[in-house]
Amino acid sequence: MRRETPAEGRILTATYRERTTTASGDLKLAYQEWGPDDGPVILALHGFGVSGHMFDEFGQRASDRYRLINLDQRGHGDSEWDPDGDYTRESFVADVEAVRQSLGFEQVILMGHSMGGLNGVEYTFQHPERVSALILVDVGPEAAKEGVDNIMRFTRGPDELDFDEFVQNAMRFNTRRTEENIRERMRHRLRPLENGKWTWKFDKRFREGEGAVRSGSEISGDELWRRFRELAPPVLLVRGGQSDILSQEVAERVVAEVASARLVVVPEAGHSVPGDNPDGFTAAITEFLDDIDGGRFPEPPANPIPIPDDIAEVRRGWRARERRVPGMALIAGAAVAVAAVAAAAAVLFRRGRRGGGA
Repeated sequence: MRRETPAEGRILTATYRERTTTASGDLKLAYQEWGPDDGPVILALHGFGVSGHMFDEFGQRASDRYRLINLDQRGHGDSEWDPDGDYTRESFVADVEAVRQSLGFEQVILMGHSMGGLNGVEYTFQHPERVSALILVDVGPEAAKEGVDNIMRFTRGPDELDFDEFVQNAMRFNTRRTEENIRERMRHRLRPLENGKWTWKFDKRFREGEGAVRSGSEISGDELWRRFRELAPPVLLVRGGQSDILSQEVAERVVAEVASARLVVVPEAGHSVPGDNPDGFTAAITEFLDDIDGGRFPEPPANPIPIPDDIAEVRRGWRARERRVPGMALIAGAAVAVAAVAAAAAVLFRRGRRGGGA
């Protein structure tokens, strides 16, 4: 693979290794591995209908620093389809834990896009000690219906087409990509048929309508917001500036309610941020991880409410004035009490803002 990086004016020749491992239920899962064996591990979970190859551009740019495990989740890419049509979030999460154990990782940086992001949130909620940092790509507790409908129309279109017909459909769906890029991506998303046509790699039962597979999660929207709020590791939320899935309003609410979170909006990118603007996406990830390593994350609040460092010092100042002004003792005591209560109230107010209801 050769790709020029305009920002640096050089050629990258990074390559990946195709691997397989066994998930829960003895399902065989495929993944692409990039980078050195001793690098910090990023385990990446793709979105619906695609595969680990959606992170190829990131791998080309970041594999000199990180060991990347880009998983084809069950029923997607080159991984096996579940024989019972089990694509529930709980099963995806069990797969992640099985992969972590089989590859011998104590901790990982977990990165998830869209569906993979929700799987990552649930995994982190259940196994916080296994996740050193969580990167969520264009996903939140709420998704815009219009964007979801667009994806469903694209992936539930004709099941068998010529390769070029699939390419043309994909170019109409995402106008930010070059035809060369679309062709490369579709080679990983499609498989050839004996009749000369091509079809999607992901489980065809997803395209057969309601009841053909078991998918998603039964938890309520309020409970999903609670899952986000209780995330323990540092969190980076990356939103595509032109996303029709994750609104700016929802993204800002997520980082306001998650205890340790940062929002980065990548310009010139829609829902598929890693491939729409790979340079901007890679910069957001590497800066976030560098800031964690350097102790610069989480950031202090932008406008902290001043609280006296030493209430005793305030009290001594009042006592000095007491001796000069008759009747000042009562006023001084009341003022110190008010100051202490105000300081405590400010702390409680900030905590309430951080952990408010969904």
